[in-house]
Amino acid sequence: MALDLDRVYKQRIRIQDFFGDFDRLRCGSITPTQFARALALAGFNLTQAQYRELSDAYPSTVEDRPVCYKDFCADVNGVFTKYNLEKAPTQEVDPAPASLLDTERFSAKPTRSLGDAKDEEVDALLDAIAEGVRKRRVEVKPFFNDACANQNSPMRVNHVTKAQFKQVVRAHVARELGDESMDAVADRFSDDDGFVNFVSFSACVDPKEEAYHPYRRSLQ
Repeated sequence: MALDLDRVYKQRIRIQDFFGDFDRLRCGSITPTQFARALALAGFNLTQAQYRELSDAYPSTVEDRPVCYKDFCADVNGVFTKYNLEKAPTQEVDPAPASLLDTERFSAKPTRSLGDAKDEEVDALLDAIAEGVRKRRVEVKPFFNDACANQNSPMRVNHVTKAQFKQVVRAHVARELGDESMDAVADRFSDDDGFVNFVSFSACVDPKEEAYHPYRRSLQ
């Protein structure tokens, strides 16, 4: 398959989400042009020959919609698991390729180091952002959830593009942050592919929930 399945797995791409707008009737079939546009929206920029090869491999019985994207999505999603396991519970499932997983995707710490001096600068910025968030009594993570779910985003689990990160921070979190400081914060939470781990960032600046103590009042 011309599609990079390693990228699909690593970025947890829900490939079917990019086809829905082209199939309002949910018949499971679309035109070759729509097929190519959906893949382009998902971030797969292939050649015309590769688009044609993929679309030809999934023929549909619908005359004016000759590409069965539903079968295509089923094959692509096979990188995550096997279908119909409930009918074959003893079937072996390949282990998850650990080398493709982002081990920091659920981390509450910055993703990378920018050097001691720069790290100290970013830590100070994060403290200032956290203080501003606390005073305004807002939660940062929900703002990123909206951006992450946007149909035009890469839809990578717990990550947004650097442009989306800057847009959310500028609009909802720290309007006063300068361009250079914004870039430094984004770089601190970026991975090797250039995506920003907003879960880690949010964990650093969102107010920490105070642990519930059932006997605190009685002890005072």
